[in-house]
Amino acid sequence: MDASINKLRHRRRQQTRSEIVRVAFELFGRLGYERVSMDSVASAAGVSRATLFNYFPQKELILHEIAAARAEKLSKMLSEFGRRGETPSFESIIELILDISAENAKITADAKKLFLETFFRQLSQGPLMIARQHAIDALAKSIARIPGYRKKARLVAETLFAVFLATMMEWLMREEVPQRWLVSTMRERLQLLHEGVA
Repeated sequence: MDASINKLRHRRRQQTRSEIVRVAFELFGRLGYERVSMDSVASAAGVSRATLFNYFPQKELILHEIAAARAEKLSKMLSEFGRRGETPSFESIIELILDISAENAKITADAKKLFLETFFRQLSQGPLMIARQHAIDALAKSIARIPGYRKKARLVAETLFAVFLATMMEWLMREEVPQRWLVSTMRERLQLLHEGVA
């Protein structure tokens, strides 16, 4: 009985944490990071201020969760190809990466320096590295199903992800570029990579 109660508590804590991150992500995307207060996150998530601070003592810590969640979302989106039984195309994989890039541009537009700092701090740490590995694994698995890509799927996946990360980092470092820069530049770079790989 105690084990089942502990499991239930753990699951509820995970659900609360996930809901806080989901709501914060949505608010950051709609209003910009700087304009969102911890009180507004707590209110939108349906938790008290004390509960929110129990999970995330600083607003910046929510960014740590979001950074890992972005790579995890890419991994899940790529895994959808396998579940639907479709044979992916390189173009459809590029479109998924561009969708993620567009969301990232919305979220990071008002807080580039903070996201860049958070990204660099997490780059060599567990959750982001694990999420990165999962995304590359899912990407390689999807690419391997494209005719003619099986033998080079892992290398292509790693290269695609490297272009994605490098372009994201450049976007974060360049204060002067408009929000649309990220997706348009990502599209150009991924298309060039596709032409070189094909």
